[in-house]
Amino acid sequence: MNSKIKTKIISSMLLCTICAYTVPVFAFTKDETVYSKINSNGENYQTIVSTHLENKEELELLNDISDLLNIENTNGEEEFTQQGNSFIWKANKKDIYYQGNSQKKLPIECKVKYEIEGKEVKAEEIIGKTGHIKITIEYINQDEHIVKINGKNEKMYTPFVVVAGTILKNDKNKNIEISSGKIINDGSKSIIMGIALPGLKESLDNDSIDLKIPNNIEITMDTTDFELGNIISFVTPKLLEENDLQIFNKIDKLYNQVNALEDASSQIQKGSKELVSGTSQLASGTKELNKGAKEAYNGAKQIKTEVKKAANQLVKDKNDVLDQKTLSNIGEQAKQSANLSDTQKVQIGNQAQTVAKQTIQNQKKAIGEKAANQATSEIEEQKTQIGNQAASQVTGLTLTQLQKQQIIENVKKGLKANANYNALPEEQQAIILQFSQNSAITAAEATAKETAKQVASQTAQRVATQIAKQVANRTAQSVAQEVAQNVANQTAQSVAQTAATQTAEVAAKNTAKQVANQVKSIAQNQVISQMNTLGEGLDQLTDGLDNLNKGTNSLQDGVNKLNDGANELANGIQTFNKEGIQKICNYINGDIKNVSERVEKLTELSKEYNNFTMLNGDNNGSVKFIMIMDTIKKQEDNDEE
Repeated sequence: MNSKIKTKIISSMLLCTICAYTVPVFAFTKDETVYSKINSNGENYQTIVSTHLENKEELELLNDISDLLNIENTNGEEEFTQQGNSFIWKANKKDIYYQGNSQKKLPIECKVKYEIEGKEVKAEEIIGKTGHIKITIEYINQDEHIVKINGKNEKMYTPFVVVAGTILKNDKNKNIEISSGKIINDGSKSIIMGIALPGLKESLDNDSIDLKIPNNIEITMDTTDFELGNIISFVTPKLLEENDLQIFNKIDKLYNQVNALEDASSQIQKGSKELVSGTSQLASGTKELNKGAKEAYNGAKQIKTEVKKAANQLVKDKNDVLDQKTLSNIGEQAKQSANLSDTQKVQIGNQAQTVAKQTIQNQKKAIGEKAANQATSEIEEQKTQIGNQAASQVTGLTLTQLQKQQIIENVKKGLKANANYNALPEEQQAIILQFSQNSAITAAEATAKETAKQVASQTAQRVATQIAKQVANRTAQSVAQEVAQNVANQTAQSVAQTAATQTAEVAAKNTAKQVANQVKSIAQNQVISQMNTLGEGLDQLTDGLDNLNKGTNSLQDGVNKLNDGANELANGIQTFNKEGIQKICNYINGDIKNVSERVEKLTELSKEYNNFTMLNGDNNGSVKFIMIMDTIKKQEDNDEE
């Protein structure tokens, strides 16, 4: 419980005014003062009740009830008539004061214990003694009630406040002390005032609050000649003033605020748990992201390295695309396509015959030289015609389907043997393969045709000249004109065919090799260019992934710290809620609420205890008790009094 609230409640109990009452207006107000004479041990032996009927409305007659005996008017001549416990006072608009004796048991009992030097003794045994004296006055609340507190039946007592006082002479008493009270010393004597709240501890269930509520008064002193005057105890059920009751309105508001605080605290705790769950998932996801970023970065680096390595290998690759077997097949195909036609053969033979015949006829002795010169001269004049004829025979040269298929297979095989080609994606491989095959076939056909034309033309001219010259020379000298003509005819045809075939084979091989290497070079350049572009992209990709990797590392560190902080926050909130908020709420809704309900109930009991004798329901009443304990003095002192 808040210390200010404790102080307010208890101070209101202890500092209540003894005689200041705020009451509503009734027919009249009945104020009772109960005087009790008690002996030195606290036993009551006489009770006199003094009653004041306050006639605020100035009535002529006052109807009163009372169980007192020997009632008499103590302040006036007003008379009354009595019928049992009913009294009718002829007030004549005045207040009535009367008193009587009571045999009722007091609501507060008193027990007194005396000790000297720690040993309990009887009152008469301590008179005139010297030493350390301790007097304990215990007040016992007898006005018990069973009331409902939080739905349970609880035992409570009417809240009486007891103020006790006496006077001690300083010449015989030193080191005077009193528990729960005050000492006023004027030099010659000490006025001792103590306070007790009998039954309040039990009514408030004092285990729930850290307060000491006295139900007794202890007086200690060092004396040289013990005597004790009257101890007067003033007792009132007046617990709290009306203004002090406003605190309960504030406490009711406090309950609502505490409930709101408890709900809010529960929501905060729930939110902290959800935060931990979210940060845990975020941490797990960040961990996977970091792992993926590292794998992507390492993979991109490896791809970048392999692409660069493949590009370097392509640059350094100078090997021919076509192997020897493929070149041999191309050569054979060229040889087969280079055969001279019958017309070409007849023309070549006729020309040789004509040259030989003329040379032999003109000069047989110089047949060799002349025949040769003549043959040369004739051939020179017919070179163009011979070349054109030979070339025209080659115009129709085309590759067969088998040859094309062979070129396709050779190109495919050559590319497949290339590691750099195999390192490329399948889409790029397919493009390069198609391009290389088409280029190889087209180039082979075009080159073969053109080369065959040139070779056929040049070869026909060159061979015709050489053969004619040689044949004319040999034939003119060794055989007859007719034989020379026939030999020239046959030889010219055979040599021309052989030369054309050999030339076509060599040219076809060289051309195919050159074309294939050119295709390879073009493809390599394209691939290298694409790989360089790819490498630049991979550079950017790896740089980006590197930054991403570093970022995810920092992100993971931050998320881990966030998760740790969320866990710490959740644990702290849980502890705060459990050890702080819940305890406060439980204390306020439990202990404080319990105490406040008890105090409210005590206030009701205090208001209900408004008389000692009897009271009409139409009137308001108040009561107070004055308990006067006998003196403890030597016999001669008592006689003098």
